[in-house]
Amino acid sequence: MNKIKDSLQILQIWFSSSFPIGSYAYSHGLEALIDNKKINNKNDVHEFLYALLFYGTLRNDYIFIKEVYNSNEINELILANASSKERQIEMINMGNSFRKIMKDSWELSLPKNTSFIYCLAKAGIHFNISFDDLIIFYLQSFISNLINVCVKHIPMSQIEGQALNFNFVDYIQKFLNQS
Repeated sequence: MNKIKDSLQILQIWFSSSFPIGSYAYSHGLEALIDNKKINNKNDVHEFLYALLFYGTLRNDYIFIKEVYNSNEINELILANASSKERQIEMINMGNSFRKIMKDSWELSLPKNTSFIYCLAKAGIHFNISFDDLIIFYLQSFISNLINVCVKHIPMSQIEGQALNFNFVDYIQKFLNQS
């Protein structure tokens, strides 16, 4: 297979909705929060996503991906930090889906039953994608996917969703500058 030379093209493919890792099936608990009336509007969504980025899962994922880029084998630690059994299953299922696609279509073998972010970091290293590029794409994609869940499930317009996406470009930069 001819390797794609532009890392931004690779990242665009990996984080495209057409790359079938199953992330659409997971809402990171948002659907339950919406059903329980804990998240009702754009401001609630903003607060939830801001907390994920600066204090929650996305902060942890940043640290874990960076550690894999620094040659640390921490998949077990990543899985041990899952907030629930369901979240651990989600991480492994997405990792296995990513692994299978990478093997079948990209000629890259990754270990089975590893977390998605572990596989993602290993693939990024293999394809010489800088940590900085990978983490920006990862964070924005994660946030955008969750905003899409909210647009579909609460009274929030697509315009409000896109405004949140646009605002989080600055928040991601702020987060990266602090990290």
